[in-house]
Amino acid sequence: MIRTPLALAALVAALLAPLASAAELTDEDVGDAASFAQPVKWLGLVSGFVELDTDCTPATPTDPPRTNCIVLNPAPAITSFDRPDLDKITLPGRSAKSLLCHWQTPIANVFWQNPTASTGNARIAIRPYYRIESEVLADPTLINPQTGLPFAGGFESVLTSVSESQPLDPGQTQSRFYTFTRACIGGLVSRSFLTQSLGLTEAQATQIFRKPITIRAGLRGNAQLVQFATINVGTRFVGD
Repeated sequence: MIRTPLALAALVAALLAPLASAAELTDEDVGDAASFAQPVKWLGLVSGFVELDTDCTPATPTDPPRTNCIVLNPAPAITSFDRPDLDKITLPGRSAKSLLCHWQTPIANVFWQNPTASTGNARIAIRPYYRIESEVLADPTLINPQTGLPFAGGFESVLTSVSESQPLDPGQTQSRFYTFTRACIGGLVSRSFLTQSLGLTEAQATQIFRKPITIRAGLRGNAQLVQFATINVGTRFVGD
């Protein structure tokens, strides 16, 4: 089919019309105008593994050390744990325009036992966290309003995944298997978060997305009356 120049011009105008109207949208219209109608890009993943055990000695002398095993305090004391830098990725500059989103999936197996003579509180809390690093945030004059200190190259974002507490009678045991996915809403990093929550200028927020971004994953939390637990949290990232 041969199209006249007038017909071609009308077709081009029809194709460009949605883009022009999208550019005029505001956050009040769609919630997040910066990412509206942008394609989703796959950007990689990180994974972190931690064990909780009453004894972290390898099963045999020839077995490798259990590097990410945390020794639990004797019951009924609470054990707090923190394992930073379990995994990391570095995204090239311009990998995303205004938004980094997460699909976080924990897989945790927890076994509780109350060896004491009194009813105790069995608990587990698992909080994956991510340090977002950029050379833009290395400027010592930039202050993180959430901490009152310089960014020192990055900031931290925490996404709670598991939190449960229940009474456990003397001698009682209990086990739980957790697996579910927490997906992006506001995003792990967004231009609006950088400006509205962290106080950066529009120009600084834009530069963060134009420069390489390193994401470091860690796991922290606490446990009580836990005898053994395995925790693995995998997170896939996408951007616009």
